[in-house]
Amino acid sequence: MLLLPDKFDENEWFIIISLIVTYWLIVKLPKRFPLTITLLILFFGMAYVQVIDHILAGSSFNTYDINDYGKFEWFDWIGWFIYPPFGYFFIYFFDKWSIRGIRLFGYIMGWSVIAMIVEWISLEFNMFKYYSWKFAYSYPVYLLTLCIYLLFFLYVNSTFQKLKALRKPVN
Repeated sequence: MLLLPDKFDENEWFIIISLIVTYWLIVKLPKRFPLTITLLILFFGMAYVQVIDHILAGSSFNTYDINDYGKFEWFDWIGWFIYPPFGYFFIYFFDKWSIRGIRLFGYIMGWSVIAMIVEWISLEFNMFKYYSWKFAYSYPVYLLTLCIYLLFFLYVNSTFQKLKALRKPVN
């Protein structure tokens, strides 16, 4: 059974406001991808975060807690929804700006810095409580995560384009 928050305070407000702002931005941005790809990007982000959080914050390593308890609570689950928009924006601007070559290296490094800033803000709102985890450990995790995210998008987009080409009628 999922627990309710210990008290409804800054970490719950941070999650709610983050959800509203980021999903509003996704809706307001010009459409860049078909709905199928957009949903795959968002679902991949959700699944990836769950796996990483389970490994790093779960019983195996227990390097940090999320929100009020060391146990799973409602706002841990709701909080998982704030991660997919970050990956969506990363992919959106990668595609929009046609990032290629050496610029890709800088792009991933820059977005990893942005991720660190977002994490720092979430720490200020008590979304995480670190035990053996150190803030500096997050940067290489973000580098790896964004590379995996990009590879996932490139695979999905390539597959989508191939399937789309197969469906075109030949005259």
